Amino acid sequence: MNKQALLRTGITLCAVGIASVMAVGPASATGKASVYTGQREAGRVNYWTNTDDFRVSDTKCDGKSVYAQYQRAGASRVTLKNNRGCGTYKDFYRSFTRGQSIKYRVCVDIPAARDICGNWRWDTTG
Repeated sequence: MNKQALLRTGITLCAVGIASVMAVGPASATGKASVYTGQREAGRVNYWTNTDDFRVSDTKCDGKSVYAQYQRAGASRVTLKNNRGCGTYKDFYRSFTRGQSIKYRVCVDIPAARDICGNWRWDTTG
């Protein structure tokens, strides 16, 4: 192979490498929990174990807010509210000690009545 062919091959490989790196999307959630009302998802919480971040999403246009709750072993329960309305999400950034048990769920805020909550999901902090 001559020098010009080697140079072209090198440039092509670099371009492919750069395109591959740029094609990597955001990290996907490692866990999620949902709550349903009227057989439709009303809210969702996503949890990323590698960063300990939560996303609370209001997925139903019903005029009701959603919130997530989480609790680590030996700690009190924490509430994360999203009152931005239908089709929105709110991110919450946390930093936990690695390897702890954690449970989380999402709920629909029902004014003047008992809130509707999904099942607890168990995970381990990253």
